[in-house]
Amino acid sequence: MRFSILALTALGGLSMAAMADPLLDQAKAVSTDGPIYSYEMGLAYGEVDLSATVDPSADEGTRINVISPDKSDWPDDLEDDLARMDENADGDIWCKEFADIVPGDATKLSETDTTAIYAFTPLPDEDADDMQRKVMKKVEAEITLAKQDGAVLAYQATLPKPYKPAMVAKVNTLNIDVACERAPDGRTYVQSFMFELSGSAMMNDFDEKSTRTITRLIEAVG
Repeated sequence: MRFSILALTALGGLSMAAMADPLLDQAKAVSTDGPIYSYEMGLAYGEVDLSATVDPSADEGTRINVISPDKSDWPDDLEDDLARMDENADGDIWCKEFADIVPGDATKLSETDTTAIYAFTPLPDEDADDMQRKVMKKVEAEITLAKQDGAVLAYQATLPKPYKPAMVAKVNTLNIDVACERAPDGRTYVQSFMFELSGSAMMNDFDEKSTRTITRLIEAVG
């Protein structure tokens, strides 16, 4: 009996090894080491189109410099949201993070000579709370990888139908659409990030939609 169990275990290990996808492994191993860039940013925020420059090497609170519109034309919540963006504007703009949430059992949907597209249920962040983990289990995602080096070229995620993770919370829509571009050193960065979320929590409705774009990398600053 012990021999049979060991044999089945070994066979199972061989099966898993055969199913492993080298491109997914390569994508997870991509390095983000390299210079930090300043960049120009566009932000579609409600009815406002904002343009700004971002310098991750500057002191926190001074990293984002809004070019337009004038502050008098900002929506009520924009200043607080920009403060949070400034806090997180540390130069980590790389698309590799999306490869980290792809499980080993992702399904290859299609491929060309240069790219491959996979479908999967995203892995939650390590610090995700119970409600976030429940929602992530219902999300359907796709990722596009470059065959030459495993770099992430695009990522999409959606909640196919409304979901109630708790009695007092409901998510009606969740959509994420990411397009990546190559930096001068070959790494791929988030060129555009569209985020849409609507639902209700504690009897209060919420409806958020924004699109952030990096219109140009300016220079290496660190």
